[in-house]
Amino acid sequence: MQSAIVIVAPEIREEEGSIVASEASSEPSLAVTRARHRTPLVCAEVLGRSVVARLVDEFRRAGFDSATPIDRRSLDQAWGVAAEQLLTSKDSGAKAIVVLQANAYIDLDLKHALQFHREHGQVVTRAFDQEGPLDLWVVDPSGIQEGTDILSALSAASPHRYWVRGYVNRLKAPADLRRLAVDGLTSRCRLRPQGSESRPGVWVDEGAQVHRDARIVAPAFIGAGARISEQCLITRCSSIESNCHIDYGTVVEDSSILSNSYVGIGLDLSHSLVDGSHLLNLERGVTLEIADPCVIRQNRVSRQEKNLQSPFAFGFGSVPLARAEEGSG
Repeated sequence: MQSAIVIVAPEIREEEGSIVASEASSEPSLAVTRARHRTPLVCAEVLGRSVVARLVDEFRRAGFDSATPIDRRSLDQAWGVAAEQLLTSKDSGAKAIVVLQANAYIDLDLKHALQFHREHGQVVTRAFDQEGPLDLWVVDPSGIQEGTDILSALSAASPHRYWVRGYVNRLKAPADLRRLAVDGLTSRCRLRPQGSESRPGVWVDEGAQVHRDARIVAPAFIGAGARISEQCLITRCSSIESNCHIDYGTVVEDSSILSNSYVGIGLDLSHSLVDGSHLLNLERGVTLEIADPCVIRQNRVSRQEKNLQSPFAFGFGSVPLARAEEGSG
């Protein structure tokens, strides 16, 4: 039996009514905006699906019996729950448990990692790449005693190193989210767009509406339920995520429009990342909050649509790897 614990919690703290990023960033505003909504970057859609949701697919393909996604206000709380879940998995007979703090996209062969762990007979195996350690461990639960501080034990251990040779994006800042979209569209990593390839290099997801007088220049991605109006141009590895609306005559070039965002009429948007009313210019490293809803804004979507697009659609708790009922999480 194999199980996984996936920790999803932004590294933030709340002080005197304001939320402060735990690590300094040259692009704080958008990152803090996502943290305020309790949505770390791994939960934002990239080419139609979040990194967290894609992880669940990886666990399914690798033959895992269950996964426990843990979403808490702080990492301390999340790791406390992880310790409880690890012992629960141990009692249920799990032979190997993957503990993952979801803060990066990793092209990882889970089956190979598990085989490597078993062959070397270590209590803890940790993933590394050329930049250093990654927050992914394979643990033999028989070596973990009740009451153990899991995070301290994993950090203090001298784990056997499993080297990840493939693509890694650590998603430290919003610019990395944009880079992941570009790398997915240009096949530099295993991440692939959702939906179907309507023509070479152009992916369109279910329910998207592209006006016949709009131009989509490959490579590009149009997400589920998105609308591209007349005379628009989407070009240079741009991604329009689910339930977005790009209005009449607007040009989106080398940019990512995150889910449920509206971009107004006649704009020229380039080298940017848009999230509702927030716009991050990636060339200048400047984030603006746009007060005029006619320019950019958060799209209103129904509760049902939000649930269907949630990266936590598979539910909370130690659950089989199958879609949960609508509204869970």
